[in-house]
Order: sequence, then structure tokens, then C-alpha cells
Amino acid sequence: MGEKVGDFVLKRLTDWGIRRVYGYPGDGINGLIGALERVDHQLEFVQVRHEEMAAFIACAHAKFTGEVGVCMATSGPGVIHLLNGLYDANMDHAPVVAIVGQQARAALGGSYQQRSTSSLSSRTWPMNTFTWPAFPPKSAIWSIARFASRRRSTQ
Repeated sequence: MGEKVGDFVLKRLTDWGIRRVYGYPGDGINGLIGALERVDHQLEFVQVRHEEMAAFIACAHAKFTGEVGVCMATSGPGVIHLLNGLYDANMDHAPVVAIVGQQARAALGGSYQQRSTSSLSSRTWPMNTFTWPAFPPKSAIWSIARFASRRRSTQ
């Protein structure tokens, strides 16, 4: 069996020197949560009680350590709850990466409560450096990781 997308994303994070991810599990990021079990303690997942705390803690991590802070949440309400912490990071120029989930492709456009993550990019523009909906994930993830890596090295 080939490498899963979640495994690839977490390997890329560890290659960048990320050692800790703050987040709240949800259906949109179950693949990443499962991959955290397979990274062999190279990456610590700190489960918070609310998505908003994940973003604020990742922001504080970036401010106090000088490292990139990483937060993670599921789609829809989970993404909205990250916004205050991401705005704080933006205002203080703290490097924070937010990894958010997306509902199943078949549920897009339906009455599923988890709103499309890609529709948030225009609402978060002042603090949003890069948004890319990964459809299908296996073919897009390599391009996303390369772009984000280049973007990170130029800032």
C-alpha cells in the first residue's frame, strides 16, 4: 500500500523542523489524526479543548520560540474558531500554519453543516497567505507542500 496523504503531510512538517501540532480532532482531519499515530513520536500532538485555543497556543508558540506554530482543526465551524488566534499571529508577524479539513467531496454543495473551507479564503484575506483546496488530495498535496515550502523560505 502506498503512502497516505496524512503521512506525507506530517513527514513534510517534520522535515521543516516542526515538532508540535496543536489541534482538536474532527471528521475532516481524521486522516491526519490517524497519521499522528504512525509518526513514531517525531511529532507531538497537543489536543486542546477548543479549536480557538489551538490557534492561540500555536501563535504563542511561534512568538516565544521563534519556531513555526502549527494548529489543526476540522472544516466548517472548526476553521471559524481558528480565526482569532490566526489574526493575532498575523498582527504580530508570528509564523503560524493552519491545517484544516474538508468534508467529503460528495457532501460539497449539500446541506452538510461543515461549510466548504475554500469559501473562507476571501473572508480571511488580510491574514491568509495561501489557501489551496486539495481535490483530489493525492495529486495536489505534492504541489501544495512545494509551494508552501518555497513561500516559507522567502518570508
